[in-house]
Amino acid sequence: MKKMHSLSVKVPIMVSAIIVVTVLVLSIILTIAASRGIRTATLNGFQSTVQGYASTIELVLHEQLVLIETYSKSAAFQSFITNYNDIEVKNNLEKVLKNYNDINYYSTNTGIATIDGTILIDSSDPKLVGISLADIHPKPYQDVVKNNYDFKFDNVITKSLSTGKNSLILMGGIKDDVGNVLGISYISLDMDKVNNSFIKSLHIQGSERLTVANHDKMVLLSSDEEFVGAALSSVYDVIKTQDSGIIASYKSANTKTARTSAYNGITGVPWSVILAKNDSDIYSQIYTIIMQAIIVGVVFIIIASILVLFYIRSITNPLQKIIKISKEISKGDLTNTEKTIHRKDELGELADSFATMRQELVDIIIKVRDSVEKITNSAQELSQGSNDLSHRTESQAASLEETASSMEQMASTIKSSTDQSVQGNRMMVESRQSIESAGDIILETTKNIEEVYEASTKIKDITNIIENIAFQTNILALNAAVEAARAGDQGKGFAVVASEVRNLAQTTQSSVKDITNLVDNAYDKINKATDSARTSQEIFNDLRVKIDETARIMQDISSTAVEQQTGVDQVNRAVADMDSVTQQNAALVEESYAATMSLSNQAQELYEAMKFFKIDKDE
Repeated sequence: MKKMHSLSVKVPIMVSAIIVVTVLVLSIILTIAASRGIRTATLNGFQSTVQGYASTIELVLHEQLVLIETYSKSAAFQSFITNYNDIEVKNNLEKVLKNYNDINYYSTNTGIATIDGTILIDSSDPKLVGISLADIHPKPYQDVVKNNYDFKFDNVITKSLSTGKNSLILMGGIKDDVGNVLGISYISLDMDKVNNSFIKSLHIQGSERLTVANHDKMVLLSSDEEFVGAALSSVYDVIKTQDSGIIASYKSANTKTARTSAYNGITGVPWSVILAKNDSDIYSQIYTIIMQAIIVGVVFIIIASILVLFYIRSITNPLQKIIKISKEISKGDLTNTEKTIHRKDELGELADSFATMRQELVDIIIKVRDSVEKITNSAQELSQGSNDLSHRTESQAASLEETASSMEQMASTIKSSTDQSVQGNRMMVESRQSIESAGDIILETTKNIEEVYEASTKIKDITNIIENIAFQTNILALNAAVEAARAGDQGKGFAVVASEVRNLAQTTQSSVKDITNLVDNAYDKINKATDSARTSQEIFNDLRVKIDETARIMQDISSTAVEQQTGVDQVNRAVADMDSVTQQNAALVEESYAATMSLSNQAQELYEAMKFFKIDKDE
């Protein structure tokens, strides 16, 4: 168990663990990155392949569309649709249709019908003549009619009435030069031939399957003919809304295995080309890379662990020797001076440091032994001197205690005088504050009286103005009475009003004179009160100056008494401090004596302790 705690075991395990974790993390990261890269490249290739297949199918359908459109514009087609009862025209068209079928490898039937869909002629099956396209191919016929008779493929593959094989109908209008619809031409394509030429010829093997389905999820073409006509699962609902894409890792409805599909739409028809394959086949390369990474990682871990083990042992073996040396030193054995490690790295430096430390300890121990003997002798001499000093210090402490008692009595007397002078000074300060407050009140009263004086002056001015207005009003009333007298009977009413205004003006003038007399009387009294207030203010100012002078004298007396008390207190404290220091010195002398005795004992103990170390093999 003890060996498990050794660095020779713990370090290799730790380093190996770090290597294992590092390799695992790097392997996982690289495997994930490689897997993502391969997955992306595989899916892109998958999508590109489907696009190529879709282009091929699209090319075949476009070729058929161009051929039927070209023949529909030919003179033979247009001549027949306008003269289909003419035997010569009909014979000529039959040759054209036979030639067309011979040229077109995928065509099974080519024919012409009227606008209402009645078949007039068919290249391969005369039994179809008279049958309506609206009956045998209703959906494409309706689409053609709705889209201005443009050529349209059927959305589903049906069984040919002539051959019984899987066929796809393509039909559209026959139009003249001005765009008038004359009839309908059609072509039936053998989809088994298309399937064999472009799907089965690819030799698709394994779990891979190539299909062509319409947007109703019905399989039209397939590398596995058993699936033609079957319905796809709901995972393919996306082909109706998206032109191309990837359906990744879905469960197959038949085998319940994980598969991935790529799909791409075909231009001109609501179809999509779908390539599906099992995920195990698609990502087989990823699984191979993972296994290779695991094998390489395991081999690397084993090799790295072996190398680490040998390297750690080359480090731990010298450490064991250094541990042995340190244990000898811990036991006090300093006799072994042999150098057992010869290295130039940090371990060599550590071994040299131990050797140097061993020698330094030997030198220190020798010096300590010598110093202990000297300390013991000095301690004995110091203890004798401390004993003598202790007696002298005790005598000095007794004298200082008597001096301190006398100083305390003197300080008490001075303190009493100081307190009384401070009390007198405080009373003078309070008296000065009261005088200052009374002076402030008188000053405020003087200001108020002066403000009343100014207000009475303004009232007097206002009464003068009112008196002048009453005088002028009286004159105006007099003038109005004169004018009313001149007016005769017509001015009697105005004369009465003028008389009343004049009486009112005279009454106002009389009242204003009475107010003016009262204001003048109050004005004189205010002047006297103002003078008295100013005189009182001057008296209080003089009294405040004298009280200030007295307060300063009391302040000086109080300050002097306080300073005297402070000086006595300082002397008293100094004596007390001296007494305290003397007492402390006496205690220190006693402690020093005890310390010297203790030092002597400790020196002896140190000497005994130094015997623990062996610096000579003879000890």
